[in-house]
Amino acid sequence: MVYEFDSEIKMLEGKMKWKVVYFPYSVREIFNTNGKVSIQILVDGHEFDHTLLPSKNGHYFVYNEFIRRAVQKELGDTLHVTLKKCEENRIIVVPDYITKILEEHHILNTFLKQPDYIKREQINHIELAKKEETKNNRILALINKLKD
Repeated sequence: MVYEFDSEIKMLEGKMKWKVVYFPYSVREIFNTNGKVSIQILVDGHEFDHTLLPSKNGHYFVYNEFIRRAVQKELGDTLHVTLKKCEENRIIVVPDYITKILEEHHILNTFLKQPDYIKREQINHIELAKKEETKNNRILALINKLKD
């Protein structure tokens, strides 16, 4: 089943300062869960694999930098979304250079134990860096965060 809707880009309430897009339907009724749901979305004509995450205000997906760069919209703008549940298991691929550095710092297992959506966001944050120096700084920040 495919769900189509327009939704505003909003800030997630709480400790995570993410821009998000809320799903305007009941995930409990549609997907028979209150938890996270793997989805495939078309946002203003651009396709992404993503995850619906639960919150006190309903389920949402993160409006990440990959989506922002593709659709060129900001907080408060409206997106046209087509969404369907992803039926196959998705595998998170950790780039070799990130795996190697995390192994060198003895925190690869700590990284891998995190929820998939967190790992995906962390990898994306590193990969989106345009300069090598920025990439290295983001990796160091991740290492420091995982050591806490």
